[in-house]
Amino acid sequence: MKSIITVLLVLVAFGVKSQTISEKLGAVATNFEITSASEPLKITNQIILKRNITKHREDDDDNEFAVYERYYFQFISENKLVTSDRSNIKKEALVKSNHSYYKDDYFISFFDENDFVIYEFTRDVENRFNLDYNLGKGGFFTYNFYLSGFPLLLLDKITRIDVQIID
Repeated sequence: MKSIITVLLVLVAFGVKSQTISEKLGAVATNFEITSASEPLKITNQIILKRNITKHREDDDDNEFAVYERYYFQFISENKLVTSDRSNIKKEALVKSNHSYYKDDYFISFFDENDFVIYEFTRDVENRFNLDYNLGKGGFFTYNFYLSGFPLLLLDKITRIDVQIID
């Protein structure tokens, strides 16, 4: 009996995959192909993370709070995103999606396995964290945008995400 318990403990100890910090924080690792203006990016990490947002309105007599969840897609690339001129981005997609677009916003396209566009939208650039410690010889660049305006179930159909910065 002791040998069976010992074997089980060894199997559990070596069979359990250690979690990354982001996984411990509740993130889900993803495996999308990520491009910028259809150019492949060298991606080192990518996750979807749920954040709880609390907003407080002090100007109200009721002292109201709003609490909601928002899902963010984050990735780390070894190269920067392509900056595209507005005229090069399909304006009809921007009009159809009812999103405005401004300089330095993201233009994001989701593609399925047949490389058909599933959804296109714009997002404000929130927290862009770009570091290049090696003075142009390489570094890492993190990008982050929230996922809303479409059914999250579509994420199962997506194989490629294209992200550009609007100039």
